[in-house]
Amino acid sequence: MNEQLKLLIELQDLDTEIVSIVDNIELLPRKFSQFEVPLKEARTSLESINKKAEVLNKKKHDKDLELDEVQDKIDKLKARSSDIKTNKEYEAHRKEIEVFENNIYKIEDEILVLMEEIEASAGNMRKEEEIVRKAEDEFKKQEKIIEEEKNRLNSEIEVYKARRNDFVTRIDKELYDQYMQKFDRLGGLAVVQVRNEICLGCNTNIPPQLYNDIKETGKTYTCYYCKRFLYYLEPPPPDENPQSIPQSS
Repeated sequence: MNEQLKLLIELQDLDTEIVSIVDNIELLPRKFSQFEVPLKEARTSLESINKKAEVLNKKKHDKDLELDEVQDKIDKLKARSSDIKTNKEYEAHRKEIEVFENNIYKIEDEILVLMEEIEASAGNMRKEEEIVRKAEDEFKKQEKIIEEEKNRLNSEIEVYKARRNDFVTRIDKELYDQYMQKFDRLGGLAVVQVRNEICLGCNTNIPPQLYNDIKETGKTYTCYYCKRFLYYLEPPPPDENPQSIPQSS
Protein backbone atom coordinates (compact mmCIF):
# COMPACT_ATOMS: atom_id res chain seq x y z
CA MET A 1 0.00 0.00 0.00
CA ASN A 2 1.46 3.36 -1.03
CA GLU A 3 2.10 6.10 1.51
CA GLN A 4 -0.58 8.44 0.15
CA LEU A 5 -3.27 5.80 0.50
CA LYS A 6 -2.15 5.07 4.07
CA LEU A 7 -2.48 8.77 4.86
CA LEU A 8 -5.95 8.87 3.31
CA ILE A 9 -7.05 5.90 5.43
CA GLU A 10 -5.76 7.52 8.60
CA LEU A 11 -7.34 10.83 7.59
CA GLN A 12 -10.66 9.08 7.10
CA ASP A 13 -10.35 7.55 10.57
CA LEU A 14 -9.63 10.98 12.05
CA ASP A 15 -12.52 12.60 10.19
CA THR A 16 -14.85 9.84 11.31
CA GLU A 17 -13.88 10.53 14.91
CA ILE A 18 -14.32 14.28 14.41
CA VAL A 19 -17.77 13.81 12.86
CA SER A 20 -18.76 11.54 15.73
CA ILE A 21 -17.66 14.13 18.30
CA VAL A 22 -19.48 16.91 16.42
CA ASP A 23 -22.63 14.77 16.39
CA ASN A 24 -22.31 14.24 20.14
CA ILE A 25 -21.91 17.97 20.71
CA GLU A 26 -25.00 18.69 18.60
CA LEU A 27 -26.97 16.12 20.61
CA LEU A 28 -26.19 17.84 23.91
CA PRO A 29 -29.02 20.45 23.68
CA ARG A 30 -31.53 17.67 23.01
CA LYS A 31 -30.09 15.67 25.89
CA PHE A 32 -30.29 18.75 28.09
CA SER A 33 -33.88 19.53 27.07
CA GLN A 34 -35.14 16.33 28.72
CA PHE A 35 -34.24 17.85 32.08
CA GLU A 36 -36.16 21.03 31.27
CA VAL A 37 -39.45 19.14 30.90
CA PRO A 38 -39.98 18.16 34.59
CA LEU A 39 -38.89 21.66 35.67
CA LYS A 40 -41.33 23.32 33.29
CA GLU A 41 -44.10 20.97 34.37
CA ALA A 42 -43.41 21.65 38.06
CA ARG A 43 -43.35 25.41 37.49
CA THR A 44 -46.58 25.25 35.48
CA SER A 45 -48.25 23.24 38.23
CA LEU A 46 -47.04 25.71 40.87
CA GLU A 47 -48.30 28.63 38.79
CA SER A 48 -51.70 26.94 38.50
CA ILE A 49 -51.87 26.46 42.27
CA ASN A 50 -50.83 30.09 42.81
CA LYS A 51 -53.59 31.30 40.49
CA LYS A 52 -56.13 29.12 42.30
CA ALA A 53 -54.92 30.51 45.63
CA GLU A 54 -55.30 34.07 44.31
CA VAL A 55 -58.88 33.31 43.22
CA LEU A 56 -59.70 31.79 46.60
CA ASN A 57 -58.20 34.73 48.51
CA LYS A 58 -60.10 37.15 46.29
CA LYS A 59 -63.35 35.29 47.00
CA LYS A 60 -62.65 35.34 50.75
CA HIS A 61 -61.84 39.04 50.60
CA ASP A 62 -65.13 39.72 48.82
CA LYS A 63 -67.02 37.59 51.36
CA ASP A 64 -65.36 39.46 54.24
CA LEU A 65 -66.53 42.73 52.71
CA GLU A 66 -70.00 41.31 52.18
CA LEU A 67 -70.06 40.13 55.79
CA ASP A 68 -69.06 43.60 57.02
CA GLU A 69 -71.76 45.20 54.90
CA VAL A 70 -74.49 42.89 56.24
CA GLN A 71 -73.27 43.35 59.82
CA ASP A 72 -73.34 47.13 59.28
CA LYS A 73 -76.97 46.91 58.11
CA ILE A 74 -77.88 44.85 61.17
CA ASP A 75 -76.19 47.36 63.45
CA LYS A 76 -78.10 50.22 61.81
CA LEU A 77 -81.38 48.32 62.05
CA LYS A 78 -80.79 47.61 65.75
CA ALA A 79 -79.96 51.27 66.31
CA ARG A 80 -83.41 52.17 64.98
CA SER A 81 -85.19 49.80 67.40
CA SER A 82 -85.89 52.62 69.85
CA ASP A 83 -87.90 54.47 67.20
CA ILE A 84 -90.43 51.62 66.79
CA LYS A 85 -93.91 52.47 68.19
CA THR A 86 -96.14 49.48 67.45
CA ASN A 87 -95.94 45.71 67.82
CA LYS A 88 -96.57 45.31 64.10
CA GLU A 89 -93.63 47.57 63.27
CA TYR A 90 -91.51 45.74 65.83
CA GLU A 91 -92.37 42.34 64.33
CA ALA A 92 -91.51 43.50 60.82
CA HIS A 93 -88.31 45.07 62.11
CA ARG A 94 -87.34 41.87 63.93
CA LYS A 95 -87.93 39.74 60.82
CA GLU A 96 -85.81 42.10 58.74
CA ILE A 97 -82.96 41.75 61.22
CA GLU A 98 -83.45 37.97 61.23
CA VAL A 99 -83.12 37.82 57.44
CA PHE A 100 -79.80 39.66 57.60
CA GLU A 101 -78.58 37.50 60.48
CA ASN A 102 -79.40 34.32 58.53
CA ASN A 103 -77.49 35.82 55.64
CA ILE A 104 -74.54 36.34 57.97
CA TYR A 105 -74.59 32.65 58.98
CA LYS A 106 -74.60 31.70 55.32
CA ILE A 107 -71.69 34.03 54.50
CA GLU A 108 -69.71 32.79 57.51
CA ASP A 109 -70.20 29.19 56.35
CA GLU A 110 -68.99 30.17 52.89
CA ILE A 111 -65.96 31.88 54.43
CA LEU A 112 -65.15 28.76 56.46
CA VAL A 113 -65.28 26.63 53.30
CA LEU A 114 -63.02 29.11 51.53
CA MET A 115 -60.59 29.10 54.46
CA GLU A 116 -60.39 25.30 54.28
CA GLU A 117 -59.75 25.46 50.55
CA ILE A 118 -57.10 28.17 51.07
CA GLU A 119 -55.39 26.04 53.72
CA ALA A 120 -55.43 22.99 51.44
CA SER A 121 -54.13 25.12 48.58
CA ALA A 122 -51.30 26.41 50.81
CA GLY A 123 -50.34 22.80 51.62
CA ASN A 124 -50.34 21.91 47.93
CA MET A 125 -48.27 24.99 47.20
CA ARG A 126 -45.64 24.00 49.75
CA LYS A 127 -45.43 20.52 48.23
CA GLU A 128 -45.20 21.90 44.72
CA GLU A 129 -42.56 24.44 45.76
CA GLU A 130 -40.47 21.55 47.07
CA ILE A 131 -40.94 19.70 43.77
CA VAL A 132 -39.86 22.84 41.87
CA ARG A 133 -36.82 23.23 44.14
CA LYS A 134 -35.73 19.65 43.52
CA ALA A 135 -36.35 20.01 39.77
CA GLU A 136 -34.25 23.20 39.75
CA ASP A 137 -31.44 21.47 41.65
CA GLU A 138 -31.49 18.55 39.22
CA PHE A 139 -31.60 20.94 36.27
CA LYS A 140 -28.57 22.87 37.54
CA LYS A 141 -26.74 19.60 38.24
CA GLN A 142 -27.37 18.30 34.73
CA GLU A 143 -26.54 21.70 33.24
CA LYS A 144 -23.12 21.53 34.89
CA ILE A 145 -22.58 17.91 33.76
CA ILE A 146 -23.52 18.70 30.17
CA GLU A 147 -21.39 21.85 30.14
CA GLU A 148 -18.42 19.80 31.36
CA GLU A 149 -19.17 17.19 28.68
CA LYS A 150 -19.31 19.91 26.04
CA ASN A 151 -15.96 21.32 27.16
CA ARG A 152 -14.43 17.83 27.15
CA LEU A 153 -15.69 17.10 23.64
CA ASN A 154 -14.49 20.48 22.37
CA SER A 155 -11.04 19.82 23.81
CA GLU A 156 -11.03 16.35 22.28
CA ILE A 157 -12.03 17.65 18.87
CA GLU A 158 -9.21 20.20 18.94
CA VAL A 159 -6.72 17.36 19.49
CA TYR A 160 -8.11 15.47 16.48
CA LYS A 161 -8.08 18.63 14.35
CA ALA A 162 -4.43 19.24 15.20
CA ARG A 163 -3.56 15.67 14.17
CA ARG A 164 -5.66 16.10 11.05
CA ASN A 165 -3.76 19.22 10.02
CA ASP A 166 -0.53 17.25 10.23
CA PHE A 167 -1.90 14.57 7.89
CA VAL A 168 -3.25 17.11 5.41
CA THR A 169 0.16 18.70 4.94
CA ARG A 170 1.56 15.30 3.92
CA ILE A 171 -1.14 14.45 1.38
CA ASP A 172 -0.90 15.46 -2.26
CA LYS A 173 -3.13 18.52 -2.74
CA GLU A 174 -4.99 17.13 -5.74
CA LEU A 175 -5.62 13.87 -3.92
CA TYR A 176 -6.77 15.74 -0.83
CA ASP A 177 -9.17 17.86 -2.88
CA GLN A 178 -10.65 14.67 -4.34
CA TYR A 179 -10.96 13.22 -0.87
CA MET A 180 -12.82 16.29 0.42
CA GLN A 181 -15.21 16.28 -2.54
CA LYS A 182 -16.04 12.64 -1.90
CA PHE A 183 -16.23 13.20 1.86
CA ASP A 184 -18.77 16.02 1.45
CA ARG A 185 -20.78 14.27 -1.26
CA LEU A 186 -20.82 10.77 0.23
CA GLY A 187 -21.90 11.41 3.80
CA GLY A 188 -18.48 11.67 5.36
CA LEU A 189 -17.18 8.35 4.03
CA ALA A 190 -14.61 8.78 1.27
CA VAL A 191 -12.23 5.86 1.94
CA VAL A 192 -13.49 2.30 2.45
CA GLN A 193 -12.28 -1.28 2.48
CA VAL A 194 -12.91 -3.90 -0.16
CA ARG A 195 -13.61 -7.41 1.02
CA ASN A 196 -14.54 -10.49 -1.00
CA GLU A 197 -14.83 -8.33 -4.15
CA ILE A 198 -17.35 -6.03 -2.46
CA CYS A 199 -17.01 -2.29 -1.85
CA LEU A 200 -17.96 -1.77 1.80
CA GLY A 201 -19.04 1.78 1.01
CA CYS A 202 -21.92 0.94 -1.35
CA ASN A 203 -22.02 -2.85 -0.81
CA THR A 204 -21.64 -3.42 -4.54
CA ASN A 205 -19.54 -6.08 -6.24
CA ILE A 206 -16.49 -4.68 -8.00
CA PRO A 207 -14.79 -6.29 -11.03
CA PRO A 208 -12.46 -9.15 -10.07
CA GLN A 209 -9.53 -7.55 -11.89
CA LEU A 210 -9.94 -4.30 -9.93
CA TYR A 211 -10.15 -6.29 -6.73
CA ASN A 212 -6.91 -8.11 -7.56
CA ASP A 213 -5.18 -4.84 -8.51
CA ILE A 214 -6.15 -3.29 -5.19
CA LYS A 215 -4.88 -6.34 -3.29
CA GLU A 216 -1.64 -6.76 -5.20
CA THR A 217 -0.49 -3.26 -6.08
CA GLY A 218 -1.68 -1.24 -3.07
CA LYS A 219 -2.23 1.73 -5.36
CA THR A 220 -5.06 4.24 -5.06
CA TYR A 221 -8.22 3.07 -6.82
CA THR A 222 -11.84 4.15 -6.67
CA CYS A 223 -15.08 2.20 -6.76
CA TYR A 224 -16.74 2.13 -10.21
CA TYR A 225 -20.11 2.83 -8.61
CA CYS A 226 -19.82 5.10 -5.55
CA LYS A 227 -16.39 6.57 -6.49
CA ARG A 228 -14.97 6.13 -3.00
CA PHE A 229 -11.27 5.39 -2.54
CA LEU A 230 -10.72 1.67 -1.97
CA TYR A 231 -8.14 -0.25 0.02
CA TYR A 232 -7.55 -3.85 1.02
CA LEU A 233 -6.48 -5.18 4.40
CA GLU A 234 -5.28 -8.70 4.93
CA PRO A 235 -7.59 -10.55 7.31
CA PRO A 236 -6.01 -11.39 10.66
CA PRO A 237 -4.37 -14.83 10.74
CA PRO A 238 -6.33 -17.62 12.37
CA ASP A 239 -5.52 -18.48 15.95
CA GLU A 240 -2.38 -20.60 15.75
CA ASN A 241 -2.95 -22.13 19.18
CA PRO A 242 -6.63 -22.89 19.41
CA GLN A 243 -7.73 -24.17 22.77
CA SER A 244 -7.83 -27.96 22.61
CA ILE A 245 -11.10 -29.64 23.33
CA PRO A 246 -10.74 -32.23 26.07
CA GLN A 247 -11.47 -35.74 24.90
CA SER A 248 -14.17 -37.61 26.67
CA SER A 249 -12.96 -40.71 28.46
